[in-house]
Amino acid sequence: MRHASLALLTLLIAVSPAFGHAKLVNSSPAANAQLQAAPKVLALTFSEEAQLVALKLAKGDVGVPLTIDRHAKAATGVTVPLPALDPGTYEVQWTAMAADDGHITKGRFSFSIAVATQKPAS
Repeated sequence: MRHASLALLTLLIAVSPAFGHAKLVNSSPAANAQLQAAPKVLALTFSEEAQLVALKLAKGDVGVPLTIDRHAKAATGVTVPLPALDPGTYEVQWTAMAADDGHITKGRFSFSIAVATQKPAS
């Protein structure tokens, strides 16, 4: 009987959904994107409702000021307006707190904006 109870418990744990870890499932710009023009917004989509606790954007060692609403209701998606960005490679660092139990998840990714090339005058 003891083995049956242990097997049932193991099965329940294996098939139950993973709660409490808001994973990043999508972003715009996407990780490693090579853009031809600077994006106007940064959008993050999580696997479950979460609140964005921290968000940093940097080009090399230079931080880009961003404003996030720390009192926003938890959601699966967050969109943050971006200032005008120069060509180069940017790193995004985010920290989110799961709405259901407060677990913290962190991540990072980068994207690049190409230098605009001018066509020679004909």
